Amino acid sequence: MEILRVEEIFLAFGGLQVLQGISFTMKKGEKVALIGPNGAGKTTVLNVLTGLIAPQSGTINLLGHNITHWPTHARAPLGLSRSFQVSSLFPQLSVLSNVLLALHGIQGTSWHMLRAITAYRAKLDKADELLESVDLLSKRDIPARSLSHGEQRRLELILALASNPLVLLLDEPTAGLTGDESAALAEILRSPSNKDVAALFVAHDLDLVFTVAERILVLYYGTVMAEGTPEEIQANQSVREIYLGETKSA
Repeated sequence: MEILRVEEIFLAFGGLQVLQGISFTMKKGEKVALIGPNGAGKTTVLNVLTGLIAPQSGTINLLGHNITHWPTHARAPLGLSRSFQVSSLFPQLSVLSNVLLALHGIQGTSWHMLRAITAYRAKLDKADELLESVDLLSKRDIPARSLSHGEQRRLELILALASNPLVLLLDEPTAGLTGDESAALAEILRSPSNKDVAALFVAHDLDLVFTVAERILVLYYGTVMAEGTPEEIQANQSVREIYLGETKSA
């Protein structure tokens, strides 16, 4: 089932053409990687999808709704969620509080100042479930700033997943992680519990790309210059020349 359709997106900053006719679709649960050299426009694509930047032309349809010019906050209820490359945690708050705030923002229930947090049993249970899924339950009561960089990235991922999104956008989710930490994050994305979540992720980490993505889009100077399965992209000579720096043998 198609849930996202992006058609002929053009975006320019002054005389600089950043996106030049970007088009692609995504199906329910599909994992798609967006790769390309620095400056290709990858993060800009995510910014356009989330409404942080408005394109000059083109359309974005999510679940049949034309959201091209919708504000960011109006897109989330349709099932669009995003994790940024720069940490967006509340470092002074506990790990648990970060998750509870994410759940509160999505579910929209009211907090009562004089009511004990333990009274919100359903939210606490859901928060613990999410933390357990990324092996952070034992650290629920420590400040988020005390987590390692890898643990913070895992926490950010479950904050993005707290809303049960249909489409999850990730910008360099494994940046700064060790090999083991990257592998752990890949396992979260591939987990059966997230099989219905379509993920579009920008990444330079080719191990993540080729172990998680079912389809890869290669961006080059603001255009999709190649699209296909990991096997097809690996065999594409133009991609190897442009992205991997290889030259065709004589």
